[in-house]
Amino acid sequence: MTGESDQYRRGMEAVLARVETTLDATGDRFPYVYDREVDGWETTDDGNWCGGHWIGLLWLAAAHADDPTPAERFERAARDHTETMRAYMPRDSMFCGMNFLYAGFRGYDHSGDRSLFGLGLEGADAMAAAFHEGARQIPLGKLAIRGPEQFRGPESNHGPPGDRIGAVDNLYTAVSVLWRAYEATKDPQFRDVAVSHADRHLDWYVREDGRTWHHAVFDETGTLERQYNELAHSDETCWARGQGWHVAGLATAYAATGAERYRRALADAVEYYRTHTPPDHVPHWDFEVPDPDGEPRDTSAAALVAYGLVTLLPDDPPVADLRAFGHAVLSSLVDSYLVTDPSDPRYGRVQHGCFNRPGDYAVDTELVWTQYYLASTLAQVAGDG
Repeated sequence: MTGESDQYRRGMEAVLARVETTLDATGDRFPYVYDREVDGWETTDDGNWCGGHWIGLLWLAAAHADDPTPAERFERAARDHTETMRAYMPRDSMFCGMNFLYAGFRGYDHSGDRSLFGLGLEGADAMAAAFHEGARQIPLGKLAIRGPEQFRGPESNHGPPGDRIGAVDNLYTAVSVLWRAYEATKDPQFRDVAVSHADRHLDWYVREDGRTWHHAVFDETGTLERQYNELAHSDETCWARGQGWHVAGLATAYAATGAERYRRALADAVEYYRTHTPPDHVPHWDFEVPDPDGEPRDTSAAALVAYGLVTLLPDDPPVADLRAFGHAVLSSLVDSYLVTDPSDPRYGRVQHGCFNRPGDYAVDTELVWTQYYLASTLAQVAGDG
């Protein structure tokens, strides 16, 4: 265990150093994806769908800083970015909950600032308000995700309206804040919406072999019309990061409820993941893409799996093997994908993330959300053993 602890400590030092160099480079903007051609971050002024990951990284850096001066700098940046995102974030987007979980509730955990606790509750309220009673789903919403003009590529269309479509991501991005709000307040509305959404997720997004659909489209009454894949190779294959969101969401649901149905679905999802990845446990962007040699990996999918299995599951016998697999994925990311050599100019980067292969956008690079999930997982386990 000492060797593993040393490995995780070195990994944590690296990702926190990367927070500092990223803040130096981006200032008051939000890092998004790393543009390897220009050797610099592509940024947004408002965080787009994932700004809470950057805020979460800043809070982690503040908490682990050895000196008050950098700690104050990271906290000030976290608070400034939070105010920017608070003003921007559409409340009817499924991503509002996740972002306000990180900027709000987790900012409160670091600082004790009750206004940030209130922001977390605002995110939970927004997800409860967005819930479609007929579909028993929190829909995608109206946030325009930064990327290529045609998100799935030049031959695609823009798809159904956001208020009539759900996504596999939602089990984590929209629902995680509801579990936290229920834990904090015991308001049954938060629990009821979270459970209803999670149970519908099992109906609509999970296939018999444990893999997932990306999207489910429903009519005004909430009746399912069709399922399809947007960021996978085809409707017959499986988008790797979607499976990662699914694992993280199921792990959260099981940790919150102890319900056997979530544990069984989680075991099936992990078994599919385990048997469809290369030996180092980091998948290609699609698990079943034809001719995978030469296709990009997606470390963000692996980081989500490690995050879910390592940090969100109780250490009890029914899930001990899943937790052990999470550690195996985490170790692989730190050993083979995170740059841990301080003399390397890429120090602290998690390489080989794939955002959008069908749209040919940020297909083999550093992604801010990968950095967050790896850092958050390492922060939880750095003292283990």
